[in-house]
Amino acid sequence: MKKLLIITYYWPPCGGVGVQRWLRFLKYLPRHGWEPTVLTTQNGDYPAIDDSLLKDIPQELKVIRTKTPTFGDLYKKVWKSKVPYGSLGSKATDSQFKKVSIWIRLNLVIPDARKIWNKFAYRAARQELLANKYDAVITTGPPHSTHLIGLKLKKKHNINWIADFRDPWTQMGYLQNIKRLKITSYFDKLLENKVVRTSDAIIAASQKIITDLNCPFDKIHLITNGFDPEDYKRIKKDKTYDNFNLNYFGTLPPESNPISVLKAVIKLHKKGITDIKINFWGNISEEVIVQLNKLDDSGIVEFHQHTVHRKAIELMFNSSMLLLMINNVKNNEGIITAKIFEYMGSGITILGIGPTKSEPAKILQETGSGKMFQYDDLEKIADHIESVYKLWKQGKETRSKDIEKYSCVNLTKKLNTVLDKFI
Repeated sequence: MKKLLIITYYWPPCGGVGVQRWLRFLKYLPRHGWEPTVLTTQNGDYPAIDDSLLKDIPQELKVIRTKTPTFGDLYKKVWKSKVPYGSLGSKATDSQFKKVSIWIRLNLVIPDARKIWNKFAYRAARQELLANKYDAVITTGPPHSTHLIGLKLKKKHNINWIADFRDPWTQMGYLQNIKRLKITSYFDKLLENKVVRTSDAIIAASQKIITDLNCPFDKIHLITNGFDPEDYKRIKKDKTYDNFNLNYFGTLPPESNPISVLKAVIKLHKKGITDIKINFWGNISEEVIVQLNKLDDSGIVEFHQHTVHRKAIELMFNSSMLLLMINNVKNNEGIITAKIFEYMGSGITILGIGPTKSEPAKILQETGSGKMFQYDDLEKIADHIESVYKLWKQGKETRSKDIEKYSCVNLTKKLNTVLDKFI
């Protein structure tokens, strides 16, 4: 068996879509002759906890968990809330202490606060590499500080090192609408370039990431996120829903405010279509909750806590329509949220809000999975929801056409092709 070491900060019981990429790859890689080992955190700062994902870890997979200093408990004590995910903006109403803390994080902590884990992870990785022969090592980010572990291992042990970019680094969405010191951006970009230059190969989850990294063509490989076909087996349609449920799953930062969608549904309510509900499942920004609640006086919107992955898949499968929000920031044409693929796997039509000339818009079009509309295109959004609603009333559904290339089974084949170059 070929041996592979994967270094990742996020791993079950961490919840959320970011965990799914490598959980799925490692499920199918042994079919191609790989014996993977995971090096990860123990009780890290996670966006959500989902203990049910522990059951999805293959029994034969070796998992090394290291000490993980965190800021989560301190943050909760000081601000009486969870650590924010998906955004680092500050509001006028925030305390001066919080504003200063965010400024320090953005300008003095490069590339991110998770690098506090690096010395523990490096020590454990070094011990593992000395004890066992590995054919390749993969670091996956975010957090992109994880790639600095790979950088140090490459220099000290001359390993075959692949850096996996699930999201952009210096072009990350939440960095586009905030101001950083020029010297901070300079050193952040310097680190990014160093990782790109020193690694033996790069894997990117979108074409936009490839463009931003400015990496030699023969060194970088596009492998998107995907869906696991087995997630949808044995799920039955629930016929008891009385409402047309437009559902959103995952983290929703201020940059993804779906206020235009609510306005579109309110417009339909005024036309007499009153059985449309919008449900948000996950970590929703307090700012978004306040704005939507202020506008909604008919009980259209409901907020639900993060739910375990299996339940989320069932809810997706039993939705009438699925809402996909792309962050309204600069250079967002390449933002492909991982949830788009799980949405596609469910077969339920997708309402996308974001740039209409973008990678996710192209994916929706080529697979027949849904349509993308501009953020303020209220009339078109309302008309589209109404057209899907009318089909729903007739007991009809629009289904995805060609999604197999986004199956994790096929994506793992592409990953194997990249890895086999190092054997």
